Amino acid sequence: MKTVGIIAEYNPFHRGHAYHLQKAKELAGADYAVVVLSGDFVQRGGPAIVDKYLRAEMALRSGADLVLELPVSYATGSAEAFAQGAVSVLEAVGCVDALCFGSEAGGLSALLSYARLFEEEPPAYRELLREALRQGFSFPAARSRAAEEYRNLTERILPCCATDADCRRSASLLEEPNNILGVEYCRALIRRSSSIRPLTLPRRSSGYHDLSLDTEMASASAIRQAVFQVYEAYKTGRSGEAKAAKGAGSLLPASLENQLPPASRRLLAAALASYGPVRLNDFSSILSYRLLTLSRKELSSFQDVGEDLAARMENCRFQFTTAEAFADLLKTRQLTHTRITRALCHILLGLTQADLDTRKAAGWPVYLRALGFRESARPLLAEIKKRSACPLLVKAADASSVLPPEQLALFEQDVSAAHVYEAVKENRRGGAPIHEYTRSPIVVP
Repeated sequence: MKTVGIIAEYNPFHRGHAYHLQKAKELAGADYAVVVLSGDFVQRGGPAIVDKYLRAEMALRSGADLVLELPVSYATGSAEAFAQGAVSVLEAVGCVDALCFGSEAGGLSALLSYARLFEEEPPAYRELLREALRQGFSFPAARSRAAEEYRNLTERILPCCATDADCRRSASLLEEPNNILGVEYCRALIRRSSSIRPLTLPRRSSGYHDLSLDTEMASASAIRQAVFQVYEAYKTGRSGEAKAAKGAGSLLPASLENQLPPASRRLLAAALASYGPVRLNDFSSILSYRLLTLSRKELSSFQDVGEDLAARMENCRFQFTTAEAFADLLKTRQLTHTRITRALCHILLGLTQADLDTRKAAGWPVYLRALGFRESARPLLAEIKKRSACPLLVKAADASSVLPPEQLALFEQDVSAAHVYEAVKENRRGGAPIHEYTRSPIVVP
C-alpha cells in the first residue's frame, strides 16, 4: 500500500487541483491520496469561500481518498507554521510515503537548497537577514534579499552541502508563493528527519495572484474574485452576467463553467444559492467588538500581532469600517497585507502566540480529524488506526474521551473556529448554526 500526501486549501477546488491529485498519485505510484486540508479559515488570514465539509467533498469526488483537517492555529499561521503543522499531520498518519506539492520552480534542487539554508542559518546569512530587517523590509522580502546577498558572498549558498553540485540560486524563486511553501515543506521534512519523500510538480494553472479566467486553468484567486463580483452585482441586479445568473437561478458565474470539475461546480453552485460566498468582511462586527474591548497588551498576545501592530490597531480602531478596509489602513512597508489579515484572523478566533510557541516547542503535536473519506479507502483507515502516532477522530464527539489534554485544547480551537464560521454563514440565510460535535464525516461511494 503506497500513499501520497497533499497539503491544500481547495478554496475552492478547481481543475488545477484535480490535475495535481491525478499527477501526485502517478508520480508517487500511490494507491491512495491523503489530503491535509485547511478548515474554515485559511493561510492568508480569512475565511474559506465555502465551508470545510463542502471543500472536502469536492476533493473526494475528484480523486482524494481521505481528507484530514489541518488544525486552525497551523492553517492560519505563517508559511513556516502552516508547513510544519501540516507535515506533522502527515507524519502522524504513519503510512504516508511521499508529499507532493505544486511549485513555480518545478524541481526540487533549488527548493531543497533554500530549505537547508533557512534551517541551518549560517552566521553570515543571519547577519544579512538582520541588516535587511533593520532597513525596514518585511520579513519575506528581507529573507529573499539576504539569501541573494549570501549567494553573492559565497561561491556556494551552502558550502556545507556536499550533495548539490551547485547551490547558487536566483532569489526571485522566493517571490513566488508556491515556491515559498515548497521550501517550507522541505524544511519541515528536514527538521523532522522524515522518511516522507518530497515530490514537486510544475504549476500548470495560472499564477497564484493571476486574476484572469481566460486560461486553461484559472487560479483560485481568480475564481473567488469572479464569484464575489457576480454575487455583489446579483444583490443589486447590476451587470449582464449577474442578470443572467439570476435568470438561471444560479450565482455561479458562467465564466467558471470550464474552470471547475463537475462535482465542484455542482456543490459550489448549491452553496452560493444557499448562503453566498463567505469573506472576511462578513466577520467585521465580531472583529470590531474584539478590537474595542481588548487592551493593547491583550492584542499583542495574539499570533502574528506583536507590540507594534497592536499599537497601530489600538490607535486606528475608531476608524474601523470593515475588516478588509481596516487591513488596508494598517498596512505599512514592514507589515504586509497578508500578515495583517492573519493577525486579525487570530484576534477574531482567539489564537495566541504563546499557545503556538508551546505547540512548536512540543514538536507540533497533532490529532487526526477525518473530514471525509471514500468507501474504497477503508483499508487505508484501518492501516492508519494501526500505525498512527496519534488518535484518529472519525466522530468529533469522541474527542473528549480520546484525546490527551494538550491535543484536546487544540481540537477545541478548531471547534470554536468552526462555530464562528457556522454562525456567520447561517445568519446570512436565517438558519441556526450546527454544533461541530454533531457533524459526521463526508463519505463518498
